[in-house]
Amino acid sequence: MISKLIFIAVAAAALGVPVRAEDSTKPAAPAGKYVLKKRSVVHLPMGTRAPFLPIGWTKGAAPVAKVGETVVAAPVLDQKSFKLTSILLGSPALAVINGRAYSEGEFVRMPKTTANLRVRVMRISDGAVVLQHDQQVLNVPLQRAELGPKKAEMEYLSEDR
Repeated sequence: MISKLIFIAVAAAALGVPVRAEDSTKPAAPAGKYVLKKRSVVHLPMGTRAPFLPIGWTKGAAPVAKVGETVVAAPVLDQKSFKLTSILLGSPALAVINGRAYSEGEFVRMPKTTANLRVRVMRISDGAVVLQHDQQVLNVPLQRAELGPKKAEMEYLSEDR
């Protein structure tokens, strides 16, 4: 852009055409922040869909049960349902949950009785895994195998002295 202006000025000087400088008396545009003069506001009657949301979706609307339909409460996750036996921190991080290896973002296989649960592995960290189902988040700690007493200690305890 600057090179074009220089070229035009040099060409005009060579041809003898007078070049007029810009008028410096014009007020300069403010260099500060943009100031909003009027903010748009949308006033909607209660129960109508906002035009900015996807079609068929209403904000905060709870699902309505139809006549004759039984309402089933959402299942609650608990730590007893998941057995975290091993964690491998690397790229990608892996966790062994209920005997199967999962990485972050994968869905945990659930028994057929709870097949409608979609439990996702959110985060794998040192010593724990964070699982998510809908809005519920569950922290599952690593379960270490209980070690029994050593064989030599058992023999020492069993001897009669």
